Amino acid sequence: MHTNPRNRIPLTCQAVERLLCEISGAQLGRAVSPYDDFFELGGDSLSVIQIATAARVHGLSLRSSEVLRFPVPARLAEHLTLPRDSAPRVRPPALDPGGAGPGPDPGPAEVRAVSITDGDAAEPLHVIHSQSHVRAERDAVAAWADGRAAVGLRLTGPGSSTPTAGSVEQLADRYLAALRRRQPVGPYRLAGFGHGAVVALEVARRLRGLGAEPALLALIAPPAGPAPGEAPADLDDLLSRRLAMLAGRFALTGDESIEDIHARFHDGGWYEDVSRAQDLPGLQRAWAGVALAVQEYGYPPYDGPAVLVAGSRTPHPAEQAWSETPERLTVHQLDLALASPLPVVNDPHVADLMREVLAA
Repeated sequence: MHTNPRNRIPLTCQAVERLLCEISGAQLGRAVSPYDDFFELGGDSLSVIQIATAARVHGLSLRSSEVLRFPVPARLAEHLTLPRDSAPRVRPPALDPGGAGPGPDPGPAEVRAVSITDGDAAEPLHVIHSQSHVRAERDAVAAWADGRAAVGLRLTGPGSSTPTAGSVEQLADRYLAALRRRQPVGPYRLAGFGHGAVVALEVARRLRGLGAEPALLALIAPPAGPAPGEAPADLDDLLSRRLAMLAGRFALTGDESIEDIHARFHDGGWYEDVSRAQDLPGLQRAWAGVALAVQEYGYPPYDGPAVLVAGSRTPHPAEQAWSETPERLTVHQLDLALASPLPVVNDPHVADLMREVLAA
């Protein structure tokens, strides 16, 4: 874990990112954003050495070669804080739901609908949220809506904190029922974030089976799944990876209370809609359950009109679903290559794209 030797404050991924922007800006004599390329702003090999030296003064174990490989502050911050596959995994005890076991299954979670905007209700946008960034997603959707009513859908209740989330098909059944209660007939416009994008895809497939093809399906930062040749993970492995990622991103050593972790999450823009710190361990178990369901689901064929927003230039596996009708899929790729979905959610180009497709 990195700490700032001047005040011993743990350097979370967000704090490291800010520090790298400040150090790079001081060397270049100009403001540097988290997504600026150091060399495109005029940096050179001497500046790389100076940046690495200044970073070490602030408690960052940074080599010049790492600046050369990751010349964008946001990417370098994730490189410095997120765990490598070969590193031991940290499972912060306060955040780990494994010790108590899953307990009895309290039954299916309910899908809760929350109004995001109160515009024209004739053709609303229904949004299936991710599990970690609901508030940021709602803010983004409100910026897209431009006079259109928008409704956020999310699993809530006891069942949302168990690993028995079921298959994507079972999750889609719950969301479809909630959608049809609010809007019995089309045209339907759907958007999904993260794992919610995969559930939105299955909801769209089911609507088509009912003869109600969605007018729009927008997949925002859906997961790419295992890398080619990588074996699928089981539930405990997914949970272990999740906890290790959070430990790295938020500089957790294992000594923090759940209240401390909750505060760090909020400061970093994660779980901002979660008001009770004690809910966080169960939400990690729920994340692993949904991630397992999504991993097993993949991206089955679909040829309806859709927009895919991906966070990197690498071709996304979801594109294969439209292999028979590629003209019906609009792909928008951002050159971010970050593990955090927040930059994709907040990107102004994504907002412009979504306003355009919703107005069509």
